[in-house]
Amino acid sequence: MNRLTCGVLALMTVLLLPACGTQKKAAETSIAAAQTVYDQIKDQAMKLAPDEAKVIEDAIAAARADVKKGDFEAAIEGTKDLPTKAKELNDGLPAKAAELKTAWASLNAVLPGAVATLNKKMGAMNKARFAAAKADLADLNTMWAEAQTAMQGGRLAEAVTKAGEVKAGVVQLMTEMKMPVPKALR
Repeated sequence: MNRLTCGVLALMTVLLLPACGTQKKAAETSIAAAQTVYDQIKDQAMKLAPDEAKVIEDAIAAARADVKKGDFEAAIEGTKDLPTKAKELNDGLPAKAAELKTAWASLNAVLPGAVATLNKKMGAMNKARFAAAKADLADLNTMWAEAQTAMQGGRLAEAVTKAGEVKAGVVQLMTEMKMPVPKALR
């Protein structure tokens, strides 16, 4: 019986090895197809929709990890929809770019003036609060410069996010300084 069991196990191993090789190749092919499609849109997607792009990158990385663990079915399952998701992401990028440009234009129209007004009002504050407000304003100026640099680099999502943080900081600082907050900042 022991000899028969060993023979059956040997036969099963010989029969299953090609199946495993086929699954591995299918998984690697699926990952390669997803990576190829994603690579075509990666740069633009990272500038306009970094969160959505990260989802695709993470799925590809997870599929690669599945292949290393020998879970070829999971790798195939994890990547089968990625080319479609990448195409959908790519198709949505023009609308996302337009949305971000509109948001940037709105923020860019009001923030420089608001920051300049804050700079002028610093002289009327007491020394203790002046030091704290001056530090806050320095941070806002730095963040605004970073937002402008991101915009110039085509990283619209980053630019709008940073500009939104500047806006919130400007409103808070103006409120603390008992300054009127312009309607455009509310």
